[in-house]
Amino acid sequence: MVKRREDSIKEMNKRKSNEQLAAENAALREQVADLQTQVAEQADALIELAAMVSGEG
Repeated sequence: MVKRREDSIKEMNKRKSNEQLAAENAALREQVADLQTQVAEQADALIELAAMVSGEG
């Protein structure tokens, strides 16, 4: 049986306006872009580290 908190049900039942959804969408897209950049930077750092450990760097 799934239990839901009463306040979360109230939040779920609220309708967002198109403007709110657009703003939330823009913020999420920006966050995704930032995270993609971080992942790429981490991947580059791991490649450099692997090269240093293997003696190629």
